[in-house]
Amino acid sequence: MNEFALLRKYVSQFITFSEEEWQMHQALLTRRFLKKGEFLLRAGEVCDHITFINKGLFRTYMIINDDEVTSNFAFEGNYITEYTSFVSRQPTIDNIVAMEDAEILQMSYNDIQIAYDKAPVWQKFGRLMAEYVLTFISSRNKSLLFNTPEERYLKLMKERPKVIERIPQHYIASYLGIKPESLSRIRKRLMNTNKI
Repeated sequence: MNEFALLRKYVSQFITFSEEEWQMHQALLTRRFLKKGEFLLRAGEVCDHITFINKGLFRTYMIINDDEVTSNFAFEGNYITEYTSFVSRQPTIDNIVAMEDAEILQMSYNDIQIAYDKAPVWQKFGRLMAEYVLTFISSRNKSLLFNTPEERYLKLMKERPKVIERIPQHYIASYLGIKPESLSRIRKRLMNTNKI
């Protein structure tokens, strides 16, 4: 499988494109490798790339009152970016760090504008991705407001099992908006009631 196959498969779930449109898009991509612990983006920088993860795992977090607060995880076969900074061209408050060695494909803000101008199909894809991001963020915010920590954990297990399998518990606790000790109690209670 070549380095663009996983991305092509992902994109084809959302839009239909010609071979010429795909080749134009592919030519604008840059392949990079990051080591575990290396930053894709640091707070204070402007996010200048949309990143597709071919291999690896990333965590997005911000520093609040000297604590790292995790806002997202992204795995191979998915995009990761700090969308607000990317669109507004303003510095971010987020950090994005590789939690495993990673292989990524990136397209810069300027190259995305070129793709949009050359082929309307990429404008459609960009709109669909923006809608996906908006829906994901809205769903997450509602979950933090309306669901109990236990409900959030069960939802995470059901909807994103890779998080449970590959992410250390203290980062999962942060993502759920609770302390690690609270997550341990939730997991113990769920095990005792055979819910996990």
